[in-house]
Amino acid sequence: MGDEAARSGLLHGRVAVVTGGGDGLGRDLALGLADHGARVGVIGPSGAEASVADAVRRGGGTAVGVTSQLGSRAEAEQALAEATGALGPLDVVVHALVDPAALVAAPLTETDETSWDARCEAALRTALACAQASFVQLRDRGGRLVFVTPTVGLTGAAGLVPYVTAVEGIRALVKSAARQWGRHGITANCVAPPVALVAAGAEDPGIEAPALGRPPSTRRDVAPVVAMLAGDPGHFVTGSTVTVDGGLVMAP
Repeated sequence: MGDEAARSGLLHGRVAVVTGGGDGLGRDLALGLADHGARVGVIGPSGAEASVADAVRRGGGTAVGVTSQLGSRAEAEQALAEATGALGPLDVVVHALVDPAALVAAPLTETDETSWDARCEAALRTALACAQASFVQLRDRGGRLVFVTPTVGLTGAAGLVPYVTAVEGIRALVKSAARQWGRHGITANCVAPPVALVAAGAEDPGIEAPALGRPPSTRRDVAPVVAMLAGDPGHFVTGSTVTVDGGLVMAP
């Protein structure tokens, strides 16, 4: 898959779906999981999902693109069914979908009900729909759920209150799903990169430079951690948030 990441067999033969995989961080995660051997379903509303799947195939991988708004459980179930119909039974879901509008800074006092619904509640509903749709496919065979929850959920961000609230809500959803669905052999975890990886220019409250001297690359640095959680090494990790930011935010 090129020079961005070393190939590995962590996910060899497994089917991984990436929501929000048509652009930005989700695109790089889709390419990164293919680097680690996954057959990748690229799902999202951007319209570029097919082109990302083409890029995976040009690199020697297997992928399918599915364009879907993912705004309801029915839409999420249909999108997952389309992806797995082409790739085989589902093993991994990585939820990386972010509405760019949620990352536009605004004062809390100017956040009305409509803005709150669009920037917070919509993200929570989509995360819930994707989790529910994933469970339908994984409940009889087990599998892995990984949600991308940027570090602003751990630290707060003055201008992104609705989005930060949604991120913390998603982390709570993931922990509860981990407790409910563990008996089905399903793990659920979060990976927390800097919010700047999710949207260029987004407010990031980092206090110092990263301890490792640079910000992370999604494909080279974040995707391997997702692959670890999604593969055999992560089989006994659930309900956790793994921060992948080079030592910028050091929080439990």
